[in-house]
Amino acid sequence: MYQKSLLTVPPATELLRSVAEQMKLPLTQIVRQVELANLGAGPVDTQALQTQATVALTLVDSYLLGLQLLSEQASLALEPVSVASTLTDTAHELSRFAKQYNVGLEVHVAGRYEPVMAHHVGLRAALLSLGYALVEAQAAQGGKRRLVLASHRGAHGIVAGLYGKYENLQASQWRRALELCGRAGQPFTTVSTGSGAGLFVADAILQAMATRLRVGRYHKQTGLAATLLPSQQLRLV
Repeated sequence: MYQKSLLTVPPATELLRSVAEQMKLPLTQIVRQVELANLGAGPVDTQALQTQATVALTLVDSYLLGLQLLSEQASLALEPVSVASTLTDTAHELSRFAKQYNVGLEVHVAGRYEPVMAHHVGLRAALLSLGYALVEAQAAQGGKRRLVLASHRGAHGIVAGLYGKYENLQASQWRRALELCGRAGQPFTTVSTGSGAGLFVADAILQAMATRLRVGRYHKQTGLAATLLPSQQLRLV
């Protein structure tokens, strides 16, 4: 089993404030586009609006899922889940959003691993929320914009995370960001210029599965990742 984390979890109200703050931008953009269309200022990019709405709804759904899973944590039923498939599915769902920001996505699975014990829907929601947040963060980076969804074998299990060019990202900054979630408009300026709600929602979901997001490195890139325990019953041969 995992050791109890020293990281704090933002209270539900603090997390809700962060989610509400995060949703202001996409909702404002949607309203503005519709207003311009009504004024005859040009055609509406319906695909962009649909993507923005999908991101906002996904964030709300993930927040509610996190609350549900945390309330059921003591009796939460985990099942064998393929990390490779989950990362691939996440990249597929992120692709349209990433394209709008001109961010390239790559999936790296360094090895043929046994399934991990996780809540399938929860793990996918956590990685997707993390992905939306880090795609936006990559868009603010200079040079080549690339986000890598990767897994590898760590000392205590299978590590799954998302990585990019965040050379100055440190574990102490992430711990501080968790403390400031919902209390500061920009609690994690090293990565996110907004409220960073997707990051905190992802962490809350993962905490229900007895793991947490932590700062990690993969092939000279830095990001946020979680360690998942392999399923001893379904090891791949």
